[in-house]
Amino acid sequence: MAQALKTHWMNILGYAGLIPFLGLAALTGIYTGTETAEQLAYYNLIYALCIISFLGAVHWGLAISLSSQEQATYLAGLDQAEFETRSFIWGVTPSLLAWLVGAFSPPQFTLWILALVLGLVWLVDQRFLKPMKAFDAYLRLRSHLTFGAILGLLVTACFA
Repeated sequence: MAQALKTHWMNILGYAGLIPFLGLAALTGIYTGTETAEQLAYYNLIYALCIISFLGAVHWGLAISLSSQEQATYLAGLDQAEFETRSFIWGVTPSLLAWLVGAFSPPQFTLWILALVLGLVWLVDQRFLKPMKAFDAYLRLRSHLTFGAILGLLVTACFA
């Protein structure tokens, strides 16, 4: 029961976060070839930028919470300084990647590239967090959410 309580809101809010990705993808498909489709695609792009930034913040928050502990016990075999450095640096990297893509990629490729960035962030999270058993439920959820988000972006890109 305790595990269910810990992940209840994480699951509800996580899956609810797919609604914009998938809903905007469906609407873009309905309105394909119109200015409305282009606007809906832009909304999905903006949402993706926000979500990618949020994913980096997970690592930032983890580093902050662990830095206040006397001895962090689940650092995946890293010493605390190495763990904090990696977490803080990776914590800002998704935001910077999303900004670079949003600001400088050709518009017709932006959604495709953001889908790749989501995949990259998922891969890094798997590598960094999987050794820490405390993140099993989060990583399972992230796999589902990343697949849904990438699907939404790719469908949107096809119909925009």
